[in-house]
Amino acid sequence: MRRAVAEPNDDVRLETAAIPTPAPGEVLVRSTLVGICGSDTHALAGHHPFLTSRYLPGHEATGTVVALGDGIESLFVGQRVLLKPNVACGDCANCAAGRSNACAQLSWIGCDPSLHWAGAMADYFVAPERNLFPVPDGVDDRTAVLVECLATPVHAVRISGDLTGARVVILGAGTIGVLCVVAARHAGAGAMVVTDLDPGKLDRARRVGAHGAVPADDPAVNERVLAQLGGPADVVLDCVTNERSLNQAVALLRRAGTLAVVGVPPRDATLPMPLIQDWEIRVQGCAAYTEADIRTALQIATDAGLPTDEIVAATYGLDEVASAFGQAAADSSGKVLIAPPRRG
Repeated sequence: MRRAVAEPNDDVRLETAAIPTPAPGEVLVRSTLVGICGSDTHALAGHHPFLTSRYLPGHEATGTVVALGDGIESLFVGQRVLLKPNVACGDCANCAAGRSNACAQLSWIGCDPSLHWAGAMADYFVAPERNLFPVPDGVDDRTAVLVECLATPVHAVRISGDLTGARVVILGAGTIGVLCVVAARHAGAGAMVVTDLDPGKLDRARRVGAHGAVPADDPAVNERVLAQLGGPADVVLDCVTNERSLNQAVALLRRAGTLAVVGVPPRDATLPMPLIQDWEIRVQGCAAYTEADIRTALQIATDAGLPTDEIVAATYGLDEVASAFGQAAADSSGKVLIAPPRRG
């Protein structure tokens, strides 16, 4: 079979490999659609803090089950599935507490420099049974492949507290930022205001439910955000996550508000700690998602709440993986997908 190989600070290319055989408790899946994540383009450019060596990409994926390892009971050959790529041990304290995203032994399909877990950007991939979720008949593949992306904002929104009627600011209107609008709306947020440098992305944020949108380079950006919001924010979801955006988030929050760090920071940042302490501002890290978040995201998709046509920008064949990564890196206004053609 063919599979993609990503070399940080270099390029992405195809190589030939043997079709994997599922071990007991594992499932072999034929890839249908695979998304290119911002973490992939950042890693390739050498800007990701954790993906710094060769890996086999593809952690946003849908596919069809083609073979079962011993002991599989919940899935069957021919079934459409979507991938939850973070693999938890199931035994540590965090797993026992329902926080599998914070597993002490967490590993990642498609984000694994050890190369133990090959990604889905290939003709076939293997995953543990518990990491595959059946796709309902009413959810098409283009929508299903976005469920993993949506699960990250769903998780961030959930751990930010009760958003019913809340004032929410979302910094950054790329794919994750726009899906934060979707997740916050689903959680009952009141006013939602988004910032970004790209007018087209701001327009898209409005179309999917944002109540206001402000250019991030406006000299009076904070004043305009607060005016459209109707007061200081209860929660700021920072999908940009650099020193400037983090400090902006603190400036937009009310006392005892929450700063949710959604994006992957490229480096350390200095924050106004005296203000954070005195105002009891909560700085909340947001890492991936749990099984419950995947189920919530899948339910949103099932209820036609996932704006697929607003999110997906282009689809490439697996043989065009380098071009696909190029577009994904150059244009963050939409999701770029890889569609390995059926073989055999």
